Amino acid sequence: MRWWQLSLKKKTAAIDKPATVVVKADQPALVLPSPPTDAEKFLYAKTRRLPLYLFGTFSFLSVSVGMWFFAISTSMFYWFGVFVGLIQVYLIISYIVGYCGKDFDTEAHAKLMEEHSYTDNFPSVDIYLPCCKEPLDILENTYIYVAKLEYPNYKVFVLDDGGMDSVKHLAERYGFNYICRDNKPHLKKAGNLRYAFARTEGDFFTIFDADFCPRADFLNTILPYMKKYEDVAIVQSPQFFRPCKEQTWVEQGASSTQELFYRVVQVNRDRWGASICVGSNAVYRRAALAEVGGTAEIGHSEDVHTGFYAITRGWRLKYIPLALACGISPDTPQAFFSQQMRWCSGSTTLLTNPDFWKSDLSIIQKICYMSGMMYYSAAALMIFLVPLPGLLMLWANPSFVFWYNFCYAFPSLIYSVIIFRLWSRQMYNLNVNYVFAIQQYAYLMAVKDRIFGTTASWVPSGDNSGHAKGKKKAGGNNKYRNMRILCCVWVWGTTGGMIAGVTLRIVQGYTWYNFLPLLLLDGFTVFTCHKFIFFSR
Repeated sequence: MRWWQLSLKKKTAAIDKPATVVVKADQPALVLPSPPTDAEKFLYAKTRRLPLYLFGTFSFLSVSVGMWFFAISTSMFYWFGVFVGLIQVYLIISYIVGYCGKDFDTEAHAKLMEEHSYTDNFPSVDIYLPCCKEPLDILENTYIYVAKLEYPNYKVFVLDDGGMDSVKHLAERYGFNYICRDNKPHLKKAGNLRYAFARTEGDFFTIFDADFCPRADFLNTILPYMKKYEDVAIVQSPQFFRPCKEQTWVEQGASSTQELFYRVVQVNRDRWGASICVGSNAVYRRAALAEVGGTAEIGHSEDVHTGFYAITRGWRLKYIPLALACGISPDTPQAFFSQQMRWCSGSTTLLTNPDFWKSDLSIIQKICYMSGMMYYSAAALMIFLVPLPGLLMLWANPSFVFWYNFCYAFPSLIYSVIIFRLWSRQMYNLNVNYVFAIQQYAYLMAVKDRIFGTTASWVPSGDNSGHAKGKKKAGGNNKYRNMRILCCVWVWGTTGGMIAGVTLRIVQGYTWYNFLPLLLLDGFTVFTCHKFIFFSR
């Protein structure tokens, strides 16, 4: 069997699980998740990061050389070097952290399970299930698997910020406790969690977002870490998503984009005690949060801030790359855009928080946090940095344009389209490239909002009205619509400029094939952005 056939076989085996599809009139099919299988549980256990990082370094150096040649080709392009430098700082930090990372030790994990699993005196655990107007099909699907947790001492609390009788009846049917706070929507999700924290008393608590279905051994896998490491406040497991053919192209792409972060980035950062808390699929030690009343008291991205402040108080955060719960990715471009903009906003909020810079975190921990935050800015900048060199050279210095200039960018194309696909253990296809274009514009909007102070309030995933078509936001802005317009204008504007410039230079007698790579690269950009521009689902 060929190596690529073996890789494909492993991916197929990992995702070859029948999907539960709910179909309703006038609505897209809803693919309900189920807990990760035994094979999927360890899907992220090995990073295989070295080949990925080696080729990534090569592509980074290659494209950097090309961009710097462009920046210094004439004094009118010196300004471009500032932005190239910013991108390089981010990539250098990321690769240093990556090369110094350490793989998850599965043998040590097995030993820890053997030596520190509870056999008696089981600590009490509260399961928080926050929700706000999510479809009942999704909620019940989650409740089915929460009820199957193999642990003798836990209570389940449905935290309903939607105040729906149907949710209350569903919770009662499964024997769960129901809480609907009287101070909503104070602090949004964080307020919901803090309200429940003040009314529960378990030694530990865990949070499952409305769509996440845990494995039966979820608590039995994580609690031994709490038993061994008494200074650990939070043990975080991945937010795992299972892409499958029944899903929309957005779901498939969005699910696969998470693999790099949870399989490599979080593992690398864990070596330095700088993994981040992502809220769902984690176990929290009550004693570590009791002094501050629970999760962070902030109206958005309370997960990241909860982990950060726990570390500043002397606690540790532990990350284990074991897929213990599976959820649903956004299924439309607009929902995915909203999610990514919210995540970016949360990280940039921490970066601009004086507490971060004044904290006692080590230098390497701050670097890890900064690299994550810088990723968003770098991805947004690439919207403009990728097409500009060729376009400007075409119009300003056409005699410097040669077909072999394409060689500087070629490794990056191979890296994003082929190398990642070979490395991935999931359904990594062109849908990832499509959703990455959406990510870039979502990050651009979030960074713009942070700079100008126009960040929108957090909207629960179940509150569809918050992003309904045609609904006016605060200030009369529709951020998703505006970014689609910008994408359309920028992509087609640069494409038109490229075609016009190439036509002019060929008419002037320049060799036509020197401009062919520019058109091909521009065509690839149009290809990856066309779904964001034209597709509503």
